[in-house]
Amino acid sequence: MRTRLLAALVSLVAKCLIRTLRYHRLGPPVEGPALVAFWHGEQLALLGQRPAGPLIAAISLSRDGDLQTAVMARFGVRAVRGSSSRGGPMALRGLLRSLRAGHTALMAVDGPRGPYGAVKPGIIYLAQRTGLPIYAASVAVGRGHRLMGAWDKFLLPWPWTRTVVCFGAPWRPSEGGSMDQHCAELGEMLREAGRQASSVLGLDENPIHIEAPSERT
Repeated sequence: MRTRLLAALVSLVAKCLIRTLRYHRLGPPVEGPALVAFWHGEQLALLGQRPAGPLIAAISLSRDGDLQTAVMARFGVRAVRGSSSRGGPMALRGLLRSLRAGHTALMAVDGPRGPYGAVKPGIIYLAQRTGLPIYAASVAVGRGHRLMGAWDKFLLPWPWTRTVVCFGAPWRPSEGGSMDQHCAELGEMLREAGRQASSVLGLDENPIHIEAPSERT
């Protein structure tokens, strides 16, 4: 009961905020079924430009995941529970079934616990098994606040701010090449989407730019 009530409150606040954002969208439309990759922390702004059609999202089995599941349901997104640290095989099987049934998957690729900005291989595996494309999505805002104390550096846009969402071209990882290479390539696509979104706002530095793991000191 408590989770349902909290989810109702959180989703109401999120929907009210999203309705105020002044969106500008870049890139091609997402033609489902497909996989949409994004960084943890960007999900709130991205929800306002989520693709049409049946949607799923991988959500962890944690207590926080219970709340996220209830909130996402109010946005029309069905949860597939599990993560790389707990329930991973179950989640992958559920995602495969749903993707093959025509759903589009929304996937934060650097989770569930980081490291921040490092693509995990699950989305690459799903794309190769299904043959579906991956769209790299990122966001930039004119005004907002990043929760730097959180591992995902959650981005909270201010109401009525300009919000640019950039979707990259559909990409299918080849059968050749290593998983590490594919993850690095997708990571660069996400960073490029962030740079393009920031350029629309005339920002010298993307406020949610994520460096490659090898670049961090």
